[in-house]
Amino acid sequence: MKLNQFARLTPDFKVQVAELKQIGLQADPDDAFSQSATDLFNAFFPEAYTLAAKEDKLAQVAVNMDQTLAAWLAKKPSKMTRRDFYNVALQLLGFEAFTDFDLNDPFKMMTATKLPSLDHDLTSTADLLKAVYLLLNTRTKHLVSYLDDLANRGFLKDFQKKQKKPTHLLFNGKVQQVFDARQAVREVVWIESDMDTDHDGQRDLLEATIYRPKATDQGLKVPVLFTANPYFHGTNDVTAVTHVPETTLAVKTHGASKAEVTANPEEPANLPHHPVNGEATQAEAYAEENSMYAFNDYFLARGFAVVYSAGVGTRYSDGFRTTGGPEETDGAVAVIEWLTGKRRAFTNRTDGITIKAWWSTGLVAMTGKSYLATLAMAAATTGVDGLKTIVADAGISSWYDYYRENGLVVAPGGFQGEDADVLAVDTFSRQKSGGDLINIKQAWEKHLATITHDQDRTTGAYNTWWDARNYRKNANKVKADVVLIHGLNDWNVKPTNAIKFWEAIADLPIQKKLVLHQGQHVYVHNVRSLDFLDMMNLWLTHELLGEANGAEDVLPNVVVQDNVAVQTWSAYQNFASPAAEHVTNTRNLKTDFEAATDQFTDHATATFNAQHDTSASFETAIITPNSAYANSRLWLTQPPLERDQTLEGIPHLELTLAIDAPTGILSVRLIDLGMAKRFGETAATVALNGLQLGFDYKTTDILEFKPTAKPTPSKLISLGHINLQNPKNAYEVQRITPGQPFHISLDLQPTHYHLPAGRQLALVIHGADMAQTIRPIKTTHYQIDLANSSITLPYRI
Repeated sequence: MKLNQFARLTPDFKVQVAELKQIGLQADPDDAFSQSATDLFNAFFPEAYTLAAKEDKLAQVAVNMDQTLAAWLAKKPSKMTRRDFYNVALQLLGFEAFTDFDLNDPFKMMTATKLPSLDHDLTSTADLLKAVYLLLNTRTKHLVSYLDDLANRGFLKDFQKKQKKPTHLLFNGKVQQVFDARQAVREVVWIESDMDTDHDGQRDLLEATIYRPKATDQGLKVPVLFTANPYFHGTNDVTAVTHVPETTLAVKTHGASKAEVTANPEEPANLPHHPVNGEATQAEAYAEENSMYAFNDYFLARGFAVVYSAGVGTRYSDGFRTTGGPEETDGAVAVIEWLTGKRRAFTNRTDGITIKAWWSTGLVAMTGKSYLATLAMAAATTGVDGLKTIVADAGISSWYDYYRENGLVVAPGGFQGEDADVLAVDTFSRQKSGGDLINIKQAWEKHLATITHDQDRTTGAYNTWWDARNYRKNANKVKADVVLIHGLNDWNVKPTNAIKFWEAIADLPIQKKLVLHQGQHVYVHNVRSLDFLDMMNLWLTHELLGEANGAEDVLPNVVVQDNVAVQTWSAYQNFASPAAEHVTNTRNLKTDFEAATDQFTDHATATFNAQHDTSASFETAIITPNSAYANSRLWLTQPPLERDQTLEGIPHLELTLAIDAPTGILSVRLIDLGMAKRFGETAATVALNGLQLGFDYKTTDILEFKPTAKPTPSKLISLGHINLQNPKNAYEVQRITPGQPFHISLDLQPTHYHLPAGRQLALVIHGADMAQTIRPIKTTHYQIDLANSSITLPYRI
């Protein structure tokens, strides 16, 4: 086990003492050592209410091989050895003597686990207080810090009773759980937008669900974590509308210019406002939906309000879904504007009674994963006031990069046949209310047909519809600080979405952080080896509470999880830069790779059908040395590596080839070859319900990325797809003459990948990708000019 920690601060001793006193500990350096030790260790068992109960708890802790903590304290000691203190500390952190560590040498385990310690014996009360302060900020076996663990057991439950008025509590630069999340006020309001997406002549009203600390009713104003969640009110069965992958790749007869595919923002309609008949300070509707994001729940107990809005076209709101369109961005912005006092909301949809977010400080962070993170990124590119930061996990920065690639229809990994119209149906939760649906069904079906037409599955080309859903082109407007989290094995929302957004905001005068993990489309807030919750606590305390805690400097710019060394996270200044830390090597496909042939015929669809394969089984087979698809691919290998190497950046392919057809699909996979136990792409549960989100509150599982039980022969590092008629970009078209050579350039997905010595790099070039592209029936023959083809690989040095 490794408990990496990036968010721990080391303030001077006076600050440490003041903070210890603030959380209710006896922390006077002039007190006798024995009295201070007794007071402190007794305080660490808040679940024990009497001295007798505390004595029993102390007797359960071993100081060394000879005595318990209760017996040691009874001797009124005047000092404590470093070894004895950390024997006690480890047990307080949840580790077991004799099982997890040796009482004769706790430091061996602490070093391996990356737990901090003082480097000397405790010979004074000041030493003891320093050790206790560090202990409180040390991570436990249960992922959270020791102070968090104490608070989960009731240590801070009476904090507010001792204050003249409700307040936030900060410790080590981070806000603490001193609010009872069980008592949160739950309410619903309807925010007036500027849009009429269902074309009924009225501004769409957008439902927003609010959970705010009860202390706001006593005058406390709080910042807000806002999650724009289209799934919040449920989803629909999309089996009937999911596309069957087409069997013919269209020959494109004409392309377009950049100007022709550039979307121009539409002027907002001059719609009348909903009438106002009065104002209220209390909502009329209870929030019946439960909060569904553990990250937000964690901060609710720390004095942040949490707001969800599903947006246009969802249950209890007006409008129609647009799958990432400007209307969905505007809907998220409308919620922020209400939270900052710049837009009206109503207590219900009919009476015209307005209500303000009077409990809000007007400082907002947007959070969430996938579609939720996408809307956070979209809102940030508007530059809306009040949005201080986004914490965006696996977000889409351009919807073309989600459903298309280089002129091809490309499904997100794991969802073959999905497209923008399918997702619109999936999230159109208004249809769950029959009384609502009967009034809008015809108009919705007409609207949906427009999406199906405009997404253009025939050519897969980039057009104005997709351009309107490319948030990166407005990245220069971003004013909010940005945290991006992404899985390096996320073939659903592929890594290019994060890295291209990261590059787009690189020169902006904002703070930005990037976390890259080895998972697929998953959260990391409950991964034990990373102190992600503490990192974001430090970040949000700075961003939303205005604490000068140095978060922008303490937290690394880039944190990346290693794919070989277990539970290892490394800090870097940037991704794929600066030049002093990186090098690119261009390798010729003929002289630097071994290949049995330079040509293949793509029979993948026939093989797929004959094998009764699935998308998942195809993805395994296409990168397996001995495969049923061996004749439908080109397999190129490099010699085994003589030393460890780390790929970091965007692999780039230059390829000269000829095909026997006027169009074709080319897929490329970069492979790590060699039998090994590699990480699973989904973190495994290591403690069921082990992460507690607040005192007597919700729990969630603790996870960890682990190597697979059995070795595998290969693993996908990166991939790319291209329509061979689109060698330059996704809108200009090249005519292909069958049998005549032509050239293409292709960027693969960004990666950070550690290749150990002895492994081999392999390059797989094939045609249709059964898991992601369409599935042509017609076979195509590919002839690759290896001598005039190359791949450029980026390395961290």
